[in-house]
Amino acid sequence: MRSCMSSCDVAAIRTPYPVLAGAINPGPMKRNRTLLVQRHHLGLGVDYALRLVRLTTDLFDGDMVMGLVFMAAVRASSQQFRNAAAHHPRDFAEPVPTEARRPISVSALARSLGIPVETTRRHVLKLTALGFAERTEGGGVLITSEILDREELRLAAVANAANMDKLIEGLLKTPKDS
Repeated sequence: MRSCMSSCDVAAIRTPYPVLAGAINPGPMKRNRTLLVQRHHLGLGVDYALRLVRLTTDLFDGDMVMGLVFMAAVRASSQQFRNAAAHHPRDFAEPVPTEARRPISVSALARSLGIPVETTRRHVLKLTALGFAERTEGGGVLITSEILDREELRLAAVANAANMDKLIEGLLKTPKDS
């Protein structure tokens, strides 16, 4: 059986997972790439993802889901600065100060990850017990600057930056389309 990725239009692929729809059908901006380039990019992405999973599981005693909940909470807490470099109160090399961070609800975290609220709540409780998260008076989840300054998280950030460099180097060495 031939692979549909090499023999038919990617837009024809259907998925029951809405989050994958954009990845499978990226829209009109996507240029046609050879199968060699597609495989090269896929391999680089998988390698990066596996290195990130390893970092995450090492941090959270083998619990990848807890790591994902943590990363989503970190990202959500500084969401307001994502595309607003000019409005950021500090240099991007410095973490967003705790007072500028916004908590996220457990249900919003669950929705962002596509996992059940109860599963998310259990992982938030574990993160809080381990000192990787704080709960606010309103029940929100907050990852403070002090938490992000923990040595193991700083070391993981440095390791992830090296992993990102490997990804970028690989992309720069992408074989030319024929």
